[in-house]
Amino acid sequence: MVQPMQSQESWRRAEESARHGLFVFLILLTLANLDIMARSTRREQENATKEWVAWGVVFVLLAFFIIVPEQEQIQARVAAAGR
Repeated sequence: MVQPMQSQESWRRAEESARHGLFVFLILLTLANLDIMARSTRREQENATKEWVAWGVVFVLLAFFIIVPEQEQIQARVAAAGR
């Protein structure tokens, strides 16, 4: 009976994390779009889009390979300490 409760708790934490990640992503996407649309000419908008995409790729790779594994390790340590 203990196992299903732990499973539900981990599922709830994963869902909260996903919601938080989606919220942050949408805020950043909105801010990037505001920056791009604030440019006066179409050419400036295209250049700003290219810059935002380049930075976006860098940060996605950084998050995927460095930040997320670190957070998972920290959460695993906290969960192990709580037992």
